[in-house]
Amino acid sequence: MVEETIQTIKQAEQEAEEIVAKADAQCEEILAQASDEAKKMKEKLIQDAKAEAAAVMDAARKEGKETAEKAAQETDEIIRALKEEAGKKTQAAVSDVISHLI
Repeated sequence: MVEETIQTIKQAEQEAEEIVAKADAQCEEILAQASDEAKKMKEKLIQDAKAEAAAVMDAARKEGKETAEKAAQETDEIIRALKEEAGKKTQAAVSDVISHLI
């Protein structure tokens, strides 16, 4: 009976060691999976941030191009108006000079 008790205790200790070993192995596996998943999440966040930054940059370029085109159009209109005004004054000046000569 004592031998059976000792055998039962030894068997229980062996089973406990196996359970601890399995738990350690599972712990290592879970930690490895968590590490891999964290790495993947980090990479995805970086990719998403780069994509968002690229989209913002493209939008800024587009807006800058549109602003430059609008400014160029406005400048062309101002130049056209100044040339027209200068043409009117040139005609008036020529007429004034001709009238003084006559």
